[in-house]
Amino acid sequence: MAGVPKSLSFSDWGAIVTLSLTCIVSVYYIRPKKPRARLPPGPRGLPFIGNVLDIPTKSYWLEFAELGDVWGDIFSLTAFGKTMIIVNSLEVAKDLLDVRGANFSDRPVIRMGGELAGFNNTLPLAHYGDRVRKERKLFHRFFGTQPAVKQFVPLLSAEIRKLLRNILLSPDGLIDEIRRATGAISLRIAYGYRLHDGPERDPFLEMFETVEHNFFNLATRAAFLVDIVPVLRYWPEWLPGGGFHTLAKMWSKQVHDTVDTGLDYVKKEMAAGTAETSFLSNLLEEGSHENYLIKWAAASIQVGGSGTTAAQLEAFFLAMSLYPDIQAAAQRELDQAVGNDRLPDISDRAQLPYVDALCKEVIRWHVAAPLAVPHRTREDYIYDRGGDLEPLLIPKDSVIIPNVWKMAHNPERYTNPMEFNPSRFIATDSKEAEQDPAEICFGYGRRICAGKLLAETAVFMECSAILSVFNISKPRENGVPVEPQLGQTSGTLSHVLPFGCIVEARNARALVLIQSD
Repeated sequence: MAGVPKSLSFSDWGAIVTLSLTCIVSVYYIRPKKPRARLPPGPRGLPFIGNVLDIPTKSYWLEFAELGDVWGDIFSLTAFGKTMIIVNSLEVAKDLLDVRGANFSDRPVIRMGGELAGFNNTLPLAHYGDRVRKERKLFHRFFGTQPAVKQFVPLLSAEIRKLLRNILLSPDGLIDEIRRATGAISLRIAYGYRLHDGPERDPFLEMFETVEHNFFNLATRAAFLVDIVPVLRYWPEWLPGGGFHTLAKMWSKQVHDTVDTGLDYVKKEMAAGTAETSFLSNLLEEGSHENYLIKWAAASIQVGGSGTTAAQLEAFFLAMSLYPDIQAAAQRELDQAVGNDRLPDISDRAQLPYVDALCKEVIRWHVAAPLAVPHRTREDYIYDRGGDLEPLLIPKDSVIIPNVWKMAHNPERYTNPMEFNPSRFIATDSKEAEQDPAEICFGYGRRICAGKLLAETAVFMECSAILSVFNISKPRENGVPVEPQLGQTSGTLSHVLPFGCIVEARNARALVLIQSD
């Protein structure tokens, strides 16, 4: 019948299918193709365990820096199917953790220290969400601006005077006095608590020091086997190898009891009308925040602030004993700008550029948290680095570890980075000032240290006061200076290795200043 097509034969269908496949294949090859993203480069791992044998067990920042020399500014390691992304570059860290903070502001799950021992209640380890945002707003209001920080200057001055007197009375107990002073400052800020006078250990401070010690020992993801093999959390406590449950219960009780004790102390002082103004007393007076939120926020001030400042002050004393010419230059500036009749104050900072630069160098030279606190990705992310560089896949739940130590010791950013040299931060006609380490050492994005401004203020006031009244030098044996062993301890919080130094009043006038109220 005219107008009615005949049925297509087998050969006709074959031609149609062939033509269709040809078109599909042509389109596939002709269209621009986005390269398939791969993990950042890294050493080849073993089946199942991945790069477990490549993960450093001490001085992680140094070994990660060496691996970065081979694999680049961003590289990956895997362990039992989990991905770690190591970032040795400030530019990459800012690109991911600052610019793309929405996806990179969470914290990794730490089974032992976080979930089992209870430290996931503290701000540094808390998962990002409404609770973290609320706490950070409280911190910003209380000490996140320069005007807010000024309210703590009298408190800092009083505790620094105590530190000077205690060092004079007990120069052999320098490290203990430093840690006592930084603990005293953070306890007064958080709780309005004043340490007991006298040589005896203050029980309130001891209680919080135990929490701080446990926190920094447990804050790493690989502190216990259960952190590496999460299924072990279900291993019964009564079976061999289940003892970590007993430890976790003990540490969890200790931290919860300590946090509750701090809250109860402030409530009792307020009821008696004797409470010193503090972070916690202010928020309790407002009455608009849950006790859970504010008691853990106060504890985070103590846990996060005391130890890091102590670590930097210890490094300051070491640096002054190693570099007497720098110490002398800073003292000359202090004598000229401040004189010998009073201690320097934060208001003198603008007139003390070399001392200010010295304090910046303390923060850069000894990074108290060399790998910071790791971040975690919430979703898969394709990191397009631009240019001819291939995009990289950063999978969901990857642990992002910024190697802060490497960034602060990058020879492309800092000339002779292992040398302690405050002049690097002072511009001259022939050179620009090098980058302020505060942009590197206090974290990134939505998890940047909330107490950054307060910490910088405290370090300046402490170091300038110490330089005003003390000379610091190496100890001597048979007239020969004893050279310290350089380096720093492994851990989330890192101190300089144990060292000795001589601390003496500069002159009779300094002695009067130290002993005056």
